Amino acid sequence: MRTTAAAARSGRTGRPDFAYGNTRLRARRPDLLDAAAYEAMIDRDLDGLLGALSTTPYAADLDQAVTRYHGARRVHEAVRRHLGRTLEEMRSFYSGRARLLVDILLSRWDLQNTLVVIRAESVRTKPDDALAHVVPLGAFSDAVAREVARQHELSGAIQLLVRWQLPDPETAAALRSALAVYERVGDLAELEQRVTASWTARTSAELLRLGRDAAALLSHVQRDIDERNVTVALRLRTDDELDEGLASHFLPGGVIAAASLEAAVRGMENGAVAGALTRLRPEWERALKRWAASGDLVQLQYDLDVVRVEAATKHFAFGDPLGIGIPVAYTVAKETEARNIRLIAEGTARGLDRDRVRSRLLLPGSRR
Repeated sequence: MRTTAAAARSGRTGRPDFAYGNTRLRARRPDLLDAAAYEAMIDRDLDGLLGALSTTPYAADLDQAVTRYHGARRVHEAVRRHLGRTLEEMRSFYSGRARLLVDILLSRWDLQNTLVVIRAESVRTKPDDALAHVVPLGAFSDAVAREVARQHELSGAIQLLVRWQLPDPETAAALRSALAVYERVGDLAELEQRVTASWTARTSAELLRLGRDAAALLSHVQRDIDERNVTVALRLRTDDELDEGLASHFLPGGVIAAASLEAAVRGMENGAVAGALTRLRPEWERALKRWAASGDLVQLQYDLDVVRVEAATKHFAFGDPLGIGIPVAYTVAKETEARNIRLIAEGTARGLDRDRVRSRLLLPGSRR
């Protein structure tokens, strides 16, 4: 992700021009899969699912996948390629200050891909298997991801990323610092937390500096951070050996302060905790009430995901037609589409109950 200073040096000043790119994205909106398309996929076997996808915008990506892989991997590969390709195409629709904001939006995939290759290296995953979980986007082409995954140990993979300054100089610096800690304590989760916290702090701060033009993206990023922090806090409520450094478990940059998150961890009664969090995030009221009654964190995560997806995709209908909200809506819609197709493919391959698969699909506007 380029810094604000770098953007200023390149002349990216003034009101961002989203007109051309947003028009292109709106034209692609009808191609997004809807509930009826998913329903048709659920009722098919794996070959039928492949046939259904061949009539959608996934066809070109599917053609490449079916010649190289077998089983559900064919679907996963097509989805991986399609998501990377379509989001890079979206990026190409913009220039100047609008492009800067879209780059920040997509920089989360640089972070995600970084964490994927690090996890794969930590368990000595074969390069081709590691590649299956990388979306070819931004700094991580398949060639880059494969070379990182070919390193013989975790430290070698991180050192290569640092040497190449990938996915960007700031994250590379965070990786170098986190590796030094990891080599002392051997805690992969802490390494990931440090790298992710570096990204969330920098991203939220940069979006705040960019002001009104970045407001819709800032709201999206902050909701994502808050969602992650709250689910971590509520999970920590079941930990019988809480340490004093609770703040280190949370990511910076969200709306909900660390003190409120710590109070949620230590609160005695679920209903009171849910009420306190609802006052900070009113849109979570229904999800938090359900959690307070059941204590089901898996259901809570699903319910919060639904809220996040609905908030993002509403920009298509209600957001600024000339703002960053349209790329946010399109990106989240494509990510959600990829998630749903993967879920259906896994359910089909493993013979899972179709109603169970159906209940896990993320379908904005159809809350259960």
